[in-house]
Amino acid sequence: MNTLTKTVSGEQIKRYLESVVAAMEVPPARPHWKYQRYEELVLDCGFIMEPQALPETIECGAPKFGYWNCQQLAFADNSLTYVEGYALHADVGFPISHAWLLTPDGYAIDPTWDSPGCYFGVPLSTTWVESVLATRTRMDDINIFDGNYIEKFSLLKEGLPVDAFANLLR
Repeated sequence: MNTLTKTVSGEQIKRYLESVVAAMEVPPARPHWKYQRYEELVLDCGFIMEPQALPETIECGAPKFGYWNCQQLAFADNSLTYVEGYALHADVGFPISHAWLLTPDGYAIDPTWDSPGCYFGVPLSTTWVESVLATRTRMDDINIFDGNYIEKFSLLKEGLPVDAFANLLR
């Protein structure tokens, strides 16, 4: 466990997300949408994930390419689960939108950051992620949640489809 996880926890990320959701307009700006913000979607569908150091068999990917790094590893290794949500690293003072992987034994590993952070997110089905990316004509935004403007905010309007969720019962 690194120094960050001793002083900062996934619970703090959860409280941050709750405060963002609470600060939204009342009544909601788009009452017919399931979610008003992605923080609300992640809070509703995600959970805290305990970090683990990156295994020696996985090389750290390019900095600032977290979504790409994680997607490519998940596409190549079906034992890893792609996750999007919010994470907190010692070098950043607040939770940020981020991607990481979930190991078969349920630990969050991060092939982008030099050391583990704290994680709160939604494990996504590799097949579903691949299908979303295959329909996008713009490949400059491979972040599934933040890039959902390409699909006209379907995830905020309707929520995640059932097939979007990773099957964690392996």
